[in-house]
Amino acid sequence: MPHETAQVTGSKPGALFLVGDVFAEFAHHEGVFTVSQLARLIKDGAFPEEAGGVRVTLGQGVSVFDVQFIRDTLTRRGLAELVVIDDRALHTRAGREIAHKHRLENVLISQPRPAGADRFEADLLVDAGNEVMSDHLTGQHMQGMLTTEAARQMFIAVAEQHYLPSEAVGGSYFVIDSFATRYRSFLFPLPAVVRCHVLAHRSPHRTRTTFHCALSVDQGGSETAGIEVRFTAFDTQVSHAKEARAAQRSLQEGAALATATAAAPLRTEVHAS
Repeated sequence: MPHETAQVTGSKPGALFLVGDVFAEFAHHEGVFTVSQLARLIKDGAFPEEAGGVRVTLGQGVSVFDVQFIRDTLTRRGLAELVVIDDRALHTRAGREIAHKHRLENVLISQPRPAGADRFEADLLVDAGNEVMSDHLTGQHMQGMLTTEAARQMFIAVAEQHYLPSEAVGGSYFVIDSFATRYRSFLFPLPAVVRCHVLAHRSPHRTRTTFHCALSVDQGGSETAGIEVRFTAFDTQVSHAKEARAAQRSLQEGAALATATAAAPLRTEVHAS
């Protein structure tokens, strides 16, 4: 990651963000609470501090279950009408067939929405249980692999929803030809948007369509990373046949190398005392 950091302490007065407990380090900033911290404040009668209404914006790492937990805690204190939690993005998370993921927590984007000619955008939705989050968290920012995986899910979703013929949706196999990422600043557990611009696409054969896309992950009006990708969507039957042939060839080459290694005499090194 670059040494440049994004400004995270200049939230507007009264702006409150809710993040998952996994981002407790980031919650040291004023106006940011983890789910557990906010629940405890509500139970202790310390939230909300003012008599007027309060609006809470969701950051990353918060699930639908977490939001319901906070709402239930507010209701028990008679505060439900005073606190508005905007969780609309959580209810637009892309489905399994769109993001090509088996588990919901591993889906990182909302359903892509048009944003101009050949341009699309989606909300970044990082679940605390996401596979990329399972074994790496350093400091206050989110790891760069979340950016690349969100971009991968985004261009697949855009291709299937907006460019491939209906009969190819769910029956295509995506192969990445090139994937270049430039990180410009840290990505923090705040709201972010994944954008995709389809620069070119063509179908040289009925069994495949090639794409060239530029993507970015934007936060607070700044681009945290830019990605350029070229990929091909193959008919599944065609791609599986190609993959099977490649696997067989690799196995044969590996077996030949293993045989040659086993036949070679062992080298014994003699060290002078």
